[in-house]
Amino acid sequence: MKLRIQSGSIRLRLKQAEVRALAEGGEVIENCPTLPVPLTYSLRPSAATTLSASNDGGSLTIDIPSAWLRGWETDARVGFESNEGGLHVLIEKDWKCTNPSDPKDNEDCFENPEPQCT
Repeated sequence: MKLRIQSGSIRLRLKQAEVRALAEGGEVIENCPTLPVPLTYSLRPSAATTLSASNDGGSLTIDIPSAWLRGWETDARVGFESNEGGLHVLIEKDWKCTNPSDPKDNEDCFENPEPQCT
């Protein structure tokens, strides 16, 4: 799972196995070894009807409505987005790039529906 934080926005891009895990009701967790405390970020299905993000100081957790996740691993939806509380959250499938700098960058990514990827 790739994380990008910029100003008032958070963007997460997920590989196929991660999307599948969420669609099956599981949680996706990553750890970044920042010092002195590692940053943990996770996505998890929720019974809620809206996308929400919370931070306890070392852990960023994003809850996605379970209903939104049904069938996501196989359908054409790219992702989900929210602008609640002044924070823009974007969660999307990670596409294969047509000219990756390293072939490993495309491992387990979704087929790119566009002719070019940046």
